[in-house]
Amino acid sequence: MRLLLLLPLAAGACRSAGSRVEDFARSADGVPIGYDVRGRGGAALVFVHGWCGDRSYWRNQVGEFSSDHRVVTLDLGGHGASGANRKAWDFSALAGDVVAVVERLDLPGVILVGHSMGGPVSLLAASRMPGRTIAVVGVDTIHDAEFETPAGWLEEAARSLDADFRTSMRGFVGPMFEEGGDPSLPEWVCARAERTDRTAALALLRAFQAYDAKAALAGAEVPVRCINAAAKPPRRMATAVATNRKYADFDAILLERVGHFPHLERPREFNAALRAVILRLEEEAARRRP
Repeated sequence: MRLLLLLPLAAGACRSAGSRVEDFARSADGVPIGYDVRGRGGAALVFVHGWCGDRSYWRNQVGEFSSDHRVVTLDLGGHGASGANRKAWDFSALAGDVVAVVERLDLPGVILVGHSMGGPVSLLAASRMPGRTIAVVGVDTIHDAEFETPAGWLEEAARSLDADFRTSMRGFVGPMFEEGGDPSLPEWVCARAERTDRTAALALLRAFQAYDAKAALAGAEVPVRCINAAAKPPRRMATAVATNRKYADFDAILLERVGHFPHLERPREFNAALRAVILRLEEEAARRRP
């Protein structure tokens, strides 16, 4: 299967369907990274999925925003159509995947939109693209730069997934959704999670322990905005706006009646919030230009 995915890259193939273009970039370590591009105009919006996701998670955003922006969605290494021939799985490597796509397309100015793990990955990618990155927009992520994951929790979760990936993933994902929502969404998310390379999935889950959120926020050196679910402890973490502002130009919109996947659960409300954030970021970037 992986060999079949590499053939279009080796041939330099590019498939086009209307205004949509699909292709592969090659990350710094040689891993092929699948992406697609739609639309034109405005800042380029690069959508980065979370752990065990893929670019289809942005299915409710690409049409909406490609009407007046260039929209790029990609599969991080080990996910979706991208390769998994990587020796070291960590957030830094995934940030390199984002950089590879942006540089392949030679995008002069981007807003990185990252869900869950895609938020930290986008912060690290922004730090490698000074001058190219306008801002980072997190989606239910970057809640509290000073939060420390309880010792042993991630390792326990990784072991559970390693023993029975399917059952554990369903137990993991279910509570992430708000009650009363679309009952088909948890299964849709789990079905895609099961396609993730297992080595990558487990290594990246463990990589959260080594992630330095304070350094990543400060190192991005661009405005950081989040569209997060309103906190409902203990199921959901609060967004510590004042804490995060110690390290970056940070602000957040908190949405009610959503869980960890606001862009899937309440796309109309989410898209309205994202459009408002993007408009303000573009206006601020225009004022900063000489």
